[in-house]
Amino acid sequence: MHTEQTTRQVIVVCAEPGIEKEVVAPSIRVQWVHSIEAAIALLDSVPSETVIITELALRDGNWRDLLEELRRFGKPISVALVSPASTSELWWDALECGVEDILPTPLTLTRIREYLDNRVQVKKMLSFR
Repeated sequence: MHTEQTTRQVIVVCAEPGIEKEVVAPSIRVQWVHSIEAAIALLDSVPSETVIITELALRDGNWRDLLEELRRFGKPISVALVSPASTSELWWDALECGVEDILPTPLTLTRIREYLDNRVQVKKMLSFR
């Protein structure tokens, strides 16, 4: 039985990309941008199953500013933070604001794939309830 996987779109908002500027691998496409403005500009051309992974501080704001812009945009987009250290205060604040997860640095394609796979598993578990 053949099941077709949909391509998962990931936008990474950070100062310096840790891997290639744009990665296309089987069932995943990662695009790197340097600002909130650039991330929002990409959203018109990406599928609805898009995830944004962002650093805490950005050139034109911070992760909270990005969440606010996404709310204005009106498309439901999942957001994860990437941070070298995560305190309980950051976790509490991020989850309260609607962030899905906090990923450790360095951010690699392998870590992005693991995060996406975990999201799929959680969705499956929740759909059985």
